Amino acid sequence: MVPSGARRFRIDSSRAGRRLCLHRLQELPARADRPIVLYLHGATFPSALSVAYRFDGCSWGDAVGDAGFDVWALDFLGFGESDRYPEMDESPDRSAPLGLAREAAHQVDAAVGFIRDYTGQATVSFITHSWGSMPAGLFAAAHPTLVDRIVMFAPIARRTGPRYTPMPDGPGWRIVTAEQQWARFVEDQPPHEQPVLPRELFDAWARAYLATDPQAEGVRTPAGPFVEILRAWHGELAWDPGRVQAPVAILRGAWDGLVSDADASWLFDALVRAPDRRDVKLARGTHLMHLEVTRRALWDESIAFLHGGRRGIQTTNRSEPFRSDRFPTEGAHRMHDQSQKPDLPGYNPGAAEVAKSPITMQELADLRASALLSDEDVVYLRLSHDVLKDQADALVHMWRGIIAQHPHLARSGQDVETGQRDTDYVDRVGRRFAQWVLDTARAEFSQTWLDYQYEIGLRHHRTKKNRTDRAHSDAHVRGRDLIAFAAAIVVPMRPYLAMSGHPADVVGRMYDAWWKAVMLSVTLWSQPYMNPGDF
Repeated sequence: MVPSGARRFRIDSSRAGRRLCLHRLQELPARADRPIVLYLHGATFPSALSVAYRFDGCSWGDAVGDAGFDVWALDFLGFGESDRYPEMDESPDRSAPLGLAREAAHQVDAAVGFIRDYTGQATVSFITHSWGSMPAGLFAAAHPTLVDRIVMFAPIARRTGPRYTPMPDGPGWRIVTAEQQWARFVEDQPPHEQPVLPRELFDAWARAYLATDPQAEGVRTPAGPFVEILRAWHGELAWDPGRVQAPVAILRGAWDGLVSDADASWLFDALVRAPDRRDVKLARGTHLMHLEVTRRALWDESIAFLHGGRRGIQTTNRSEPFRSDRFPTEGAHRMHDQSQKPDLPGYNPGAAEVAKSPITMQELADLRASALLSDEDVVYLRLSHDVLKDQADALVHMWRGIIAQHPHLARSGQDVETGQRDTDYVDRVGRRFAQWVLDTARAEFSQTWLDYQYEIGLRHHRTKKNRTDRAHSDAHVRGRDLIAFAAAIVVPMRPYLAMSGHPADVVGRMYDAWWKAVMLSVTLWSQPYMNPGDF
């Protein structure tokens, strides 16, 4: 069922004797050193009919893999090539709903554990569809250090009033026919519009869909996801978005009848601990947009977010054709972005006036290795962002107190003529220092970040000291003071990290990661102090 080039693994599930099917969608070496993306399907059809299904020779999984990711897909129990529940061979009325999100989250746990052992990667990102956001959300809340980013395509949100009559506690499973699937493609499409999926392409897809369960007139499907969607629409969502600490993108089609603007707005607002939230609405798409003619717009947005997203964008009108050059977009999508560049005087990463670091990206990777700053440390740095984002000013105030106690440090912020503290200058530097805390916690070691660390060093050195703010303080911070102050930055941080409520071992890992990150930064700041060729 899964296209050529994929590899299938059978792993243990949480149910005794039942096996899950885990697909690796590209043939790669076991430890390919690529970031991991795990796809979690929705309520009615498995991975082979969604992320791995190819139109015109390309699937969503192919596109994500071509963008540099190691793409995996999980079939939950009762779907696709995973084992079926034994209850699915009996009358559906004889069992409670099968495949509820809490059990599915344990299956995600098994899949993630296998992938991490097999690849050696510390973290995974998720792409989820519809109900698949529920087990992903449960897993992400329980294992914040294991999840990098989450793309939630057409996620089901909580509603406060009934839409349909609530389902009882059964049946355990139900049959979904090909015609019922076709109805899902066309029911939300405006009547005057061209089909979101041509019927001949659907018919080929439907034959593959029915082949997943040749014993029935349709496909036997666990009813748990249906039940939980209805429960969500009656106020009972299976997961708490407020506990997720990874960046989340909500991607949805403009014609999606299951994810309204109000649904997306509620979910966006509920993701209070996500350090980066997006709500992207794409033209000419329904709840199954990943299989429709405008699918590449969805694919492109998911890849952009997995790569870290496009910073500083609030609204974008897409008028250019998709990469396929076949299906023009119409309308606009909107994006909420919490990671916009702050308006701080003198804070200008990426600006033309920022000096270009002489260090290459490969040399930066070598420096990270020298500092023992691993990918796992990056996970804990990013976990600390949510802890420190409201404490950065307090940290700077504490560090300023240390500086004020030592005259040889305090003079860097004093007017050389009066000997008095230059309050405006110190305030500006302090605000940028607080932003440095957040930038360090984001752990995005890009060329822009590297260049700005060099700029920070220059602004402490006589080369650029005072120029940014036109200050009249001491014109040079001695290199020995710059380097030694690294200890003053990190040693007092543990109580601030502990305010998160995380277990002591997690706080310890965040603290260790900060030591390494600060040593890396201070090393880069020190370059202007070295003789040419010595650094």
